[in-house]
Amino acid sequence: MGNNPEYIGKDEVREQLVQSARQVFARYGFKKTALDDIAREAHKGKSTIYYYFKSKDEIFKAVIEAEAEIRAKSINAQIAQIEDPKQKLKTYIYVRMQSLKMVGNYYEAIKNDLLDNLYFINTLRTNHFDAEVDLVKDMLIEGIVKGIYTIQNPELTAKTIVTLLQGFEVPLILKNLSDEELQKSVDEMLNILFFGIVTKK
Repeated sequence: MGNNPEYIGKDEVREQLVQSARQVFARYGFKKTALDDIAREAHKGKSTIYYYFKSKDEIFKAVIEAEAEIRAKSINAQIAQIEDPKQKLKTYIYVRMQSLKMVGNYYEAIKNDLLDNLYFINTLRTNHFDAEVDLVKDMLIEGIVKGIYTIQNPELTAKTIVTLLQGFEVPLILKNLSDEELQKSVDEMLNILFFGIVTKK
């Protein structure tokens, strides 16, 4: 099925619609965007959009999911080459928060309090929670093996860290912190975190 040109073509059209919608939603915001705007940006008829998506909410959901994937790839690329567990965790947290600005529609959805109206944003965060916990847990276990961290339950610690980071997203966006202010906030967060998990030497 994956090699069938018909399916490949459909995937390409859907991707084109999502990328066009990303640009339009970022330009006008969710409420002011019309499906006609997305069709015009994609150089497609509105009927093509309805072939792939039932509503504006559904195409916005696809946009948010695409941005989540972009963000995850950016984070993984930044931490992939780092060997020191402390530096890896620090970089992960910093890039994770900084990368919010890369995904403008997700950023604006939270900033404009669309979470109450677009439940799928919260659903998306929940769906990605387990994957993010696994990533953090792996970093913590690596630190335990190298004698950097003393943690009794790395999975519980990872869940706590990810929960705290998700809670930090909204105030970060509302305050619109500069990169320097963000770095200071992350450093302070890590100072508090490491006080309890770094091995005393």
